[in-house]
Amino acid sequence: MNRVRSGAMASILLCTLLQCAFPQSDNSTASGVVRDPSSAVVPNAKVVLKNQANGLTRESKTNESGNFVVPTIPSGMYTLTIELAGFKKYESKDNKIDASLPASFDVTLQVGSATEVVEVSATAAALQTESGAVGRLIEGKQLSDLQLNGRNPIFLALLKPGVRSGSMLSSFSYGMSQAGLSINGSRTQDVAIMYDGAPAVRTRSNGTSIGSADLDMTAEVQILTASYSAEYGRGAGGQVRVVSKSGTNQFHGTLYEYVRNQAFDANTWSRNRSASTNFAPSIHYNQYGYNLSGPVYIPKKWNEDKSKLFFVWSQEWVTHHRDSAGSKTVPTAAMRGGDFSELLSSNVFYNYKTVGVINDPTNGAPFAGNIIPKSRQSANGMGLLQVFPLPNYDVGTSTNFYSVALATTEQRKDSMSLDYLPTSKDSIKFRALLFHYVDTDPWGTNLLLTKKTTTRPNQTSSINWTRTLSPTLVNEFQVTASRDQVYLAMEDVPSFNRTTYGINYAYIYPNGKDRPNKLPAIDMTGFSTYTGSPYPSQSTGPIYTISNNITNIRGNHILKAGFMFERSGQNDYDQINVNGVPGGTDNQNGRFVFTHTRTGGSGLALGNAALGLFDTYAEIGQRSFTPYRHHMVEWFVQDSWKVNAKLKIEYGIRHSIIQPYYSLWNNMTIFDPKYYDTSKAVTIDASGNPVAGTGDLYNGIVIPGNGWPDAAKGRVNIAGNSAYDYLFRGGQEPRYYSNIDYLNFQPRLGMAYQISSKQVLRAGAGKFVTPLGVSDSVFLGGNPPLQPMASVSYGSVDSPGGGTAASFPLSVTTQAKEFHMPQSYTWNVNYEREVGFNTVLELAYVGRRSNFGQREKNINQAPLNSLYTNTSVNINAKRPYLGYGAIRETFNDANMTYNSAQINVNRRFANGLSFGLAYTYSKCMDDGSAQRDIVPNTYDAHNLWGPCTNDTRHLAVINYIYALPFFKNSRGLVKGIAGGWQISGVTQFQTGTPNTVATGDDIAGVGSGSGSQIWDVNGDPILPNDQKGIRLNSGDKIYWFRATTTGGAAMFTKPTQGTFTTQSNRDIIYNPGVQNWNLGIFKTFQINERHRVLLRGEAFSWLNHPNWNGADYTPTSSTFGMITSKADSQRQLQFSLRYSF
Repeated sequence: MNRVRSGAMASILLCTLLQCAFPQSDNSTASGVVRDPSSAVVPNAKVVLKNQANGLTRESKTNESGNFVVPTIPSGMYTLTIELAGFKKYESKDNKIDASLPASFDVTLQVGSATEVVEVSATAAALQTESGAVGRLIEGKQLSDLQLNGRNPIFLALLKPGVRSGSMLSSFSYGMSQAGLSINGSRTQDVAIMYDGAPAVRTRSNGTSIGSADLDMTAEVQILTASYSAEYGRGAGGQVRVVSKSGTNQFHGTLYEYVRNQAFDANTWSRNRSASTNFAPSIHYNQYGYNLSGPVYIPKKWNEDKSKLFFVWSQEWVTHHRDSAGSKTVPTAAMRGGDFSELLSSNVFYNYKTVGVINDPTNGAPFAGNIIPKSRQSANGMGLLQVFPLPNYDVGTSTNFYSVALATTEQRKDSMSLDYLPTSKDSIKFRALLFHYVDTDPWGTNLLLTKKTTTRPNQTSSINWTRTLSPTLVNEFQVTASRDQVYLAMEDVPSFNRTTYGINYAYIYPNGKDRPNKLPAIDMTGFSTYTGSPYPSQSTGPIYTISNNITNIRGNHILKAGFMFERSGQNDYDQINVNGVPGGTDNQNGRFVFTHTRTGGSGLALGNAALGLFDTYAEIGQRSFTPYRHHMVEWFVQDSWKVNAKLKIEYGIRHSIIQPYYSLWNNMTIFDPKYYDTSKAVTIDASGNPVAGTGDLYNGIVIPGNGWPDAAKGRVNIAGNSAYDYLFRGGQEPRYYSNIDYLNFQPRLGMAYQISSKQVLRAGAGKFVTPLGVSDSVFLGGNPPLQPMASVSYGSVDSPGGGTAASFPLSVTTQAKEFHMPQSYTWNVNYEREVGFNTVLELAYVGRRSNFGQREKNINQAPLNSLYTNTSVNINAKRPYLGYGAIRETFNDANMTYNSAQINVNRRFANGLSFGLAYTYSKCMDDGSAQRDIVPNTYDAHNLWGPCTNDTRHLAVINYIYALPFFKNSRGLVKGIAGGWQISGVTQFQTGTPNTVATGDDIAGVGSGSGSQIWDVNGDPILPNDQKGIRLNSGDKIYWFRATTTGGAAMFTKPTQGTFTTQSNRDIIYNPGVQNWNLGIFKTFQINERHRVLLRGEAFSWLNHPNWNGADYTPTSSTFGMITSKADSQRQLQFSLRYSF
């Protein structure tokens, strides 16, 4: 911590000397050159930019080179005026200035009197001549008129080249989502999302957005994809910056509703194939709201000219109710009474061998009639069976219970924008988004026992104060606050209370239960599981930033320097790691496992449950709450140098000090091999479990920090127990454990050369870094001994604590000591040209190299072939660290390369038409595509290099808005009804992504915990396109890729037992491509000069074109190599009505 503070103080001092700038402004800069009719430059001309909506004014003067710069301009529509004695006044209206992208003006003054005015109309086509960065813009017309299924503006980033997602623009999404965006091959968690300068991505694994912006409040969306300047940090993959609207000096308002229901939708392909579901499932979706904007004033008292304070206030609600269906396998009424006689004959829903004989464990003989006498039944075991619902149908399938229940989502957004102009030199902006989301899942327990409710009351806000100190010096100060909150709860109803069923066994940990009478979890072979769930739980992730900005214009240079300090955290009460490990549970109230093969059992899992004979039982004690915290300090310096009228160069450097997360209470535990002492290793028995009383159970565990702070006492279960104090290891490890990279410098360089008035060549390069959040896969605060768990085996349900004490190997997760933050290097060359018709064509090459991508490995992997040699010794006795099962470590060493050719054609809306084409041809290669990717061979990952999981070779998106010319010259009723209609649409085409043939079998014999293992390939599995097909009927033998060789042998085979494959077979087969067509038609009915109504109809996937799922990649499956299902992207219709004034 002291080194972090020292680094911060040094950065602050450096920043003070350099006149620090806020590093991530949504403001822009306007610059240009002024000449006379002879092309000579004109110095000392007065330049004024005035916002046409609220009157905000910025002034400058041309220097001796005729150049002018107007810094820190909020986005909006502006009027540019230029005046100088001896010349006519120049005035240009409707100049659109966009967030984060510099604007350029080349002006020629006409000789004459200053009282004469030369008026010029701004052109919709504009070349980017001021920067080498690759930045794209989604403007207001596209936001309001293009189709968005759920009205989440983030998805419109897909309109730009280099941006892809696993979701299509027809995807239904209105809540928290990063849209699965990948920018130029990046991972989604490396894409920063900002709402008016406030970070809007969760601190938990950079997982989802903090809320979603109100579309009606959004002025524009800026996408920064490559080589952006040093003032922008945070995202190694790119940035999506949402900019809210500002109020104007006139009052405006809107009232609207969007409606969807099942009557508007086509049925899915999958449902149509079954007679019982050949109708669209029920859905009722309503999205409605209002917004008001205008000036704030007091008549005859204050701000009478409506020029100082402006507001926008918006509220939007979503009500989404839909059917949620489930098919389950449950015991019959007779079975719930102990009568299992029906298992002696063929049973359509349950098939164990040929018959289901239940034997008496005391003598091995079958129970008479397959009926367990009441005297032998376990009260608690029979209670567990009563929890299942009764069967309600029998159609010859493996399930006998079907139900449809109501799932609901309620969402509300409150958005506010305030702009205050107290003086001509000051501008203060306040932005806030309050997002409230409640989702109810009736199947939260896997059976209809109770509802799981997810509540997300999230917020983002920012306040920005810009002051013009002089025409060449502008100061900008900003503070932001964001908070992501998640509350997960199960409704407390009798059906979810164990006493309802007579379940009353004593807990191993009777104290500290969140819900003492919540149901346990049941896993019983042959039947559907039900879960008591880990809930209630909660987590909260606050993010606070503070920053300051001075921009200094010196001659032809725009100098910036920047500083930002961030404090963020994750208050985590949802960190259970042990679900799925042997003897593990995710439930404080216990988890029972019943199998057919239990030693001393009845031979049938169902019978064992009735007799109360479990295989394993596990229970969690007091759960761990960890207040994670993190600090980040960043500074930058940069210069934008206008070398001459044609050439602009930007160069700068950014420096980041990113502290890994630590706990305020020091309640994190980490396995570090440095602290593992082989002389203190536990003894492993024949079952692979530690022998009680041998060795040090926590051998190798370290608690970072130097003892328990006072705040931990009474909050951390082991903080008052001196027996655990040795785990601090003498305070050798800092609280944040992993090393900090103090040399994280990120140079940036950009260039723009204007070849002519209609063409420009741009290039750029830079390094970028992502600050990682708290992992949602590796919970250091949930490791033992912080969150106790007891496991017992072969005991009685009526007294689980009386079973055989089972010291299962500890399951821990850990973090690498060297934990570099993910970083990317990007480079680009772009050629832009105005091609006429108000259209700009851009051709680009964009490349990326990423290092330190996060992934996982099992550092307690046994040596190769351990499972198959000396088989009398359990695999857990052959692991490097005895007493532990798999030790999953998160570490950052994955690499990626991306190369692409990109085409961007764009015409902004003018004369009734806008259109855009974004095409990307790319190749993405890596050795790990996601933070949860587990390296199969811990000690050798070289053959994992292959296509990225999101590699999409071809991607094209077309969008258009067209005002139909029909009846525009008509009059009266004909024009009112038939004239003025507009259509808009988005069409997408993209090739498929790759997949791998792998299984979870332990072919290499290294023990569990190493993920899937890749199979060998014995030839070319890729079929020619004319031989690929889709299997529509069960008898068809139509393949997507070759499952066999030409000689009839298997195309894919397991590697030699005891080895991993040495071939590079990761992601070698590509799934089918997809396409999507959205269409909208709308018309504004003008009631009078100020009041109007807009009627709109939209169709998502309007052609109802089938997009197929991926092939079956399980080599033991009967449909291996075949595609058997559709992605169900059916047509969805939506209608809306909007009133505005």
